Parts: sequence; structure tokens; C-alpha cells
Amino acid sequence: MFYLIGLGLENDDITGKALKAIKECDSLYFENYTSVGIDLKKLSDLLDKEIIPVDREFVENKSDFILDEAKRKDVALLIQGDCLSATTHITLLEECREKKVHYKIINGISILTSVGRTGLSLYNFGKTVSIPFKRENVKVPYDVFKINHKEGMHTLFLLDLNPSENKFVSVPEALEYLLSLGMNDLLCVGCMNLGNSKEKIKTGKAKELMKEKFDEFPQCLIIPGKMHFMEEDYLKKFMI
Repeated sequence: MFYLIGLGLENDDITGKALKAIKECDSLYFENYTSVGIDLKKLSDLLDKEIIPVDREFVENKSDFILDEAKRKDVALLIQGDCLSATTHITLLEECREKKVHYKIINGISILTSVGRTGLSLYNFGKTVSIPFKRENVKVPYDVFKINHKEGMHTLFLLDLNPSENKFVSVPEALEYLLSLGMNDLLCVGCMNLGNSKEKIKTGKAKELMKEKFDEFPQCLIIPGKMHFMEEDYLKKFMI
């Protein structure tokens, strides 16, 4: 059996269902490139089991190793956040079907739902888009924002990260990129460690937020579209 398990944004988010499945597995692999927040050593100590970290290249190109193992015993791939927030993991499930490997999915808390902690309604978000490290001549994130904003929808920008090298795109960097492409000095929401115990949310005009200290990671950026008065009122508590 192959288990695809979302752990949530930090250790305390791990559900009882996830823990039960993890304890029953013979082999555990931990995807270590999608976010930070899960303390792998604490989790390993809690379970008294070895957890093997794997990188993007392994998950995307060497998944046969895990799935072949799952034909003989119970194997889990542990994902920070939710396990189906990236297309790579859908591909894994398709491979399970092709190889006739039985699988189970256990979802976890995700950044895609935790953005509701800002007070902005999830129903009012448009397409989510990532801002990468290499963004010279890259306009897709800005184009997605323009479409969302024209339709009055909020835009969530996921900011690129490489935890193994301690590299992260910050909110000020993301804002500098968007302003350079012609975005007006709009009201924006900068989030650090959203959904965990070190959470920080700051709201202000883009140029004001660029001067703020964003030193916790991971980070994301939200640009609100048309807001209900209740959304506006709730955002005020985070104004800089």
C-alpha cells in the first residue's frame, strides 16, 4: 500500500488519521522541498521510526523506487501542507494506477486554506500563482494578477523557496517585481509562517510593505480584489 499523506504546516497540525497510517507503515519518505515548518527530528523521535528525506529530483524522477516498494509493504510519502496541492503528486497517483499499486490519500492543512486567516474570503480568490527565483523576463505571475484583479478577485502569490539551500523569495522582493511590471501602489497583505505558531500578517500599500521587515519564512503575498466590508474591517487589524 502506498500512502500519500499531508502533514499540515507544522507538527501540531498532523491529524490522528495521518499518525495512525504513519505508525503502520514500514517505510517513510519525507518530501523536503515544498515548505518549512515540520520538524523532522521531532516527528521521527515521536514515532521512533526512521524518516528518509527526499528531494524534488527523487520524487519527480525516481518515484518507481517508492512505488515498487509499495507493492511489497506499506510505504508513505509525507508532504508538508496538503499532499495534493502540487501536480507532481497527482502524477504519483496515476503511476499507482498504472502499476496496480493500492493507495490511500490523507489530506493536511494547506496554505491554500490558511489564507482565510487574513479575513479574506476563500470564495473570492482567483487563480493562485507562484513568483520564482528567476523572474527576469517572466510575466506570467503579473498577467495572472491582472486577470484576477480585473474580475475583482483576490490573488495569492506563492513565493519560491529552496529550504535545502536556505533560499527564499521574500514579500519585498515579490512586491518589487510586481511594481517593476507596472502594478499600482495597491493595498497588499504580506504573510510570514501563515498558519503556524510564528505567524505574522502585515497589511499596507505595496511601497509601505516593502520597507517592513519580513524575516520569517515561508512567506506569501496576497493582493486583495474587491472586498466585502467585513473583509475590509478584519484586514484593518493587520495594518502597519
